[in-house]
Amino acid sequence: MLALPFERRTQLAVLLALRRQWVPRTEVAALLWPELSDKQAYANLRKTLFRLPSLPWAQAVAVEPAALRFDVPTDVGEFEAALNDGRTADALAAYGGDLLDGFDDGQSDGWTRWLGFERDRLRAAWRHAALATLDGGTLDTSAALALSTRLLESDPLDEAALQHRLAALAASGQAGAARAAYRQFVERLQAELGIEPGAALRALHDGLGAGAAAPPRPPAVMAPPLADDGFVGRSGELARIAELLSRDECRLLCLVGPGGVGKTRLARRAMQLLGPQQDDGALFIALDDVETAAQLGLRLAQEAGVATGPRAGQALDRAIEAWRERQLLLVLDNFEQLSGETATLSRLLRDCPRLKLLVTTRVRLQLADEWSLPLEGLPCPDPEDRDRVEAFDAVRLFVKAAQRVEPGFSAAADAAAIVDICRQVDGLPLALELAAAWVRMLSCAEIAQELHQGTELLRAADARLPERHASLETVFEQSWQRLSASEREVLARLSVFHGGFSVETARAVAGASLPVLGALADKSLLTKDRQRMRLHPLVQQLAALKLQALDASSATHDRHARHFHGWLLQLEPAAARGRREALKAIDDDFENARRAWLHSIARQDAAALLRVLPAWRHYFEHRARFEDGLALWRAAADSELAAADALLRARVLAQAALMEMRLARYADAQVTAGTAIDAAEAPADRDARYQALAVQAGCAHYAGRSADAREIYLRALDLARARENVSDIASTLDNLALCEKRLGHYDEALGLTLEALAEHRRHGDDARLAVCLNNLGSLYTFLDEDAAAREHLLEAQALCERHGLVSTRAFALANLGDLALKAGDIDDARSFGEQGLEGADAAGLRSLVAWFKVHLARVAVRQAALDDARTWLADAAALALSLGAQAIKPLVLNALAELLDAQGQPRAARRVLGFAAAEPTLSAPDRDELMAAFTRHRPPDTPDPPWPGWSLTELMQRIVAEAPLAHAPLIAALS
Repeated sequence: MLALPFERRTQLAVLLALRRQWVPRTEVAALLWPELSDKQAYANLRKTLFRLPSLPWAQAVAVEPAALRFDVPTDVGEFEAALNDGRTADALAAYGGDLLDGFDDGQSDGWTRWLGFERDRLRAAWRHAALATLDGGTLDTSAALALSTRLLESDPLDEAALQHRLAALAASGQAGAARAAYRQFVERLQAELGIEPGAALRALHDGLGAGAAAPPRPPAVMAPPLADDGFVGRSGELARIAELLSRDECRLLCLVGPGGVGKTRLARRAMQLLGPQQDDGALFIALDDVETAAQLGLRLAQEAGVATGPRAGQALDRAIEAWRERQLLLVLDNFEQLSGETATLSRLLRDCPRLKLLVTTRVRLQLADEWSLPLEGLPCPDPEDRDRVEAFDAVRLFVKAAQRVEPGFSAAADAAAIVDICRQVDGLPLALELAAAWVRMLSCAEIAQELHQGTELLRAADARLPERHASLETVFEQSWQRLSASEREVLARLSVFHGGFSVETARAVAGASLPVLGALADKSLLTKDRQRMRLHPLVQQLAALKLQALDASSATHDRHARHFHGWLLQLEPAAARGRREALKAIDDDFENARRAWLHSIARQDAAALLRVLPAWRHYFEHRARFEDGLALWRAAADSELAAADALLRARVLAQAALMEMRLARYADAQVTAGTAIDAAEAPADRDARYQALAVQAGCAHYAGRSADAREIYLRALDLARARENVSDIASTLDNLALCEKRLGHYDEALGLTLEALAEHRRHGDDARLAVCLNNLGSLYTFLDEDAAAREHLLEAQALCERHGLVSTRAFALANLGDLALKAGDIDDARSFGEQGLEGADAAGLRSLVAWFKVHLARVAVRQAALDDARTWLADAAALALSLGAQAIKPLVLNALAELLDAQGQPRAARRVLGFAAAEPTLSAPDRDELMAAFTRHRPPDTPDPPWPGWSLTELMQRIVAEAPLAHAPLIAALS
């Protein structure tokens, strides 16, 4: 056993060891550094992880990009395993007192709450086991005395423990000591709590005084040991329940949520954990078949174990009398059908002052004494989390349920499909279990596909589940039947929304009044997330089936489309300038606006599509949502509507070509742009022709054909001027400057960029201004005007951060990283590179991803991390080859030369630089940079042998293939 000092490393290690599963980094950072921003907390976590291996016993901590795990045996694990196996004596021996004594952290409320909850949970489990052992009467007097003494050391006011201590003292002939212990207890109870001891303890004391045997202690209603009931996760909710019920003022706590969210299982688990902390334990009462106040009174009396009188009204009186003096946790399950009978709860609270109620319900009870804990689905992984899916509770529940029907089921082979399933059902436990049951017949990918097509798979009844949870349709229908006519109609109309909606939008589209929205929220059919409301995805699908039965279905979808088209038109001017508030608004309602677009395609409404096209174009560019944009444009371009409307076809094809270019699909972009230009001839549409020409020029630029790109941009500039579009004129000047730079015409490039910059500032277009500032900063870096470069790049970055301009931010980070590397600031160079790579990868900017990998290889060389450098460089070379990205290839060769130099191979490095500089397709800046590096190498004493005959492509392929060999064959051939 180790004595651990309290510090961040050990705090992190014990947290992970106790969790015994993958823990998201976000959760760890928030727990250990709650007072810091997310960025600062992440930085502190990285530093702690870096220092962790210095603790020999902590080297087994597993570290993944988004989660951490420390799977080692602990005394806590041994204690809980012994309890679950029924080895009570082993469990009592393993319990060594309060968890992590000395590890309190006054600076972290999150850590304090977590540690307090875990201490209380383990202490309660130990107390439950100890009292069960004492109640069993298997211990001799000395052992019973020792165990009851330990209980009282843990809680001096534990009446149950004192009863056993008094009985043990009396049995050993120490009645006087027993009476003295009782007097001390009474004095302390009065001083600290101001109450008298319970009747059972008083009776035991009185029996000691008369010399009679101690009366038996009334049995507490103890919860059964923790069993594997399929319960997964909910640690945060359990901690919150424990914290709320520990408050004197919280005596009625309602777990509120839709059917199938797991209220019952959570309440049972809370009862098992918290019941032992009550003198008289806990009692679970199912109410799913109880519908009236009279039936409720009878059920309570039955569970209290008291006979009922001839009148039903007497039943509640008898239950209250049985519980009047008892400290008891009462769990009432499925109270929603009794929401009109809450007077019974009020009377229980009034007449049983030591009673606490934990109630599960789909409906808020609207009582003054009610505390509510809303429940939602289990945490789900994002698509990028598929390499660690079992760190998420939704996946763990799905796997556990799947293994009940397919014992050999594993998540590893189907991670992507399981992520999809979890996200589609929004982590709803019942839906996860229903879906998992189908692994006996379908693959996970097939289950996911079925869910994409509708809820039929989840609407089939599962005989293994309780009748009320046999299918999602059954659960939904129970809630539907409890709605008024107006509530049903509004809920059905709200099903046209996807991804949430505002109150104002619900009024405009669904005719929803505030009282009706409030009623739906109180019945757990609608949830509020900040300023927006949403239906659970499965509620939405089932409500949509109800909408189909209404005559107003078509009209509701039409209103939805008109509303969001009009809303996009209002946002278009701000979106065009890249204003954050406009882009964020479209983020929030992206799915609603997307479905409005698709609805207008189906309705053959070309005019509506053409009106909102500019807003969509700006949004996809500024947010770098290129795949989403391509899907939207292709849906229109491939429709019968576009075949019949040449103007629409030309414009959506031009936008599709732009998205393909952004995704580095240059050949596809060229073809699509050409088709758009042909389609634009009949309507003589200058807008579509301009957009398509700009794409063709961009593709030529990326292919290294700068002269061709310049000629096409000049044609586009003529069109922009003919259209008198100031923004397009300035952007085209900016792009012409890039061509002039690559052609070696640096003065011309600078003049064009400054002209474009002035236009953007005059026009107030922040989005295009950020692009221009970035390009100007890059040019100043090349011209060795580093101070000016830094000034413009930082301004560009600030605009990107202010407005959320994703793609431009990635380019600005690239140029800031290049500038930092040039200045020898390696830490900043690496930081900019890592941030930029993450952003470029998320945005699908694959050419830029390759650039960042080259950059990080160069950083690694300067940090003498040569293995890392080779890996980065091989990845970059492979990506550049697959994309045909000519502009990346000279960067790869320059970085290879730096790597060879670092390996002590200057001759090989010089030969690579000489070969690269002679490549005829190079741009002027690339050639100038390679030649400068070449001339810095001293010529060898002996002449170089002939070049091995490799082409540029072959050399790039060797960089990839020979990385594991430290490029030894390449070095041998060049030396």
